[in-house]
Amino acid sequence: MKSSGVFWKNNKGVLNRDIVTALLILAGLVVLQGFSSCASVPYVQKEEKVVKLIELINRGKVNEVPGLASTPFLIDGEIALLQKDLSEFWDNLHNAGFSIRSPKVVQNRFARVEDSKYFRDSMEVRTFLKKYIDRDTSFVQIQSVDGTFYFLLGREVKGYPKMVGFRGPVQ
Repeated sequence: MKSSGVFWKNNKGVLNRDIVTALLILAGLVVLQGFSSCASVPYVQKEEKVVKLIELINRGKVNEVPGLASTPFLIDGEIALLQKDLSEFWDNLHNAGFSIRSPKVVQNRFARVEDSKYFRDSMEVRTFLKKYIDRDTSFVQIQSVDGTFYFLLGREVKGYPKMVGFRGPVQ
């Protein structure tokens, strides 16, 4: 019996359909395995979760969700380094009557270092973005009757997108 040198062909050089089918199924399973792992697939925010986060902000409850807004945190073009300062920021916003009325998500995509232009295009902000955003950080633009708001959001914490940065309202 003469061998053709490859296992997927018979001795006459014709493809063995069963072996080729098995190889294609195996390749498909390997691809599906890669996509099924949450950690390996980049994450973009779900619009309903962003709206849920804005409702939480409007109710003044940001500080009641541990880890939702943790330091370092980008506020406009400044970096909050102390958790106490960040907690005071959210409390002061709520006490001043701040809200985002009639929010509409107009942009929702992966965050990039170039997004520094939406906060403050400075070396400090670009360095913050290089260091603290990853493939799971989304840049979300909200349009509301109060102006435009920008968020840097990560994977969920207790059912809400984790906030990494915030700016607004921008008129």
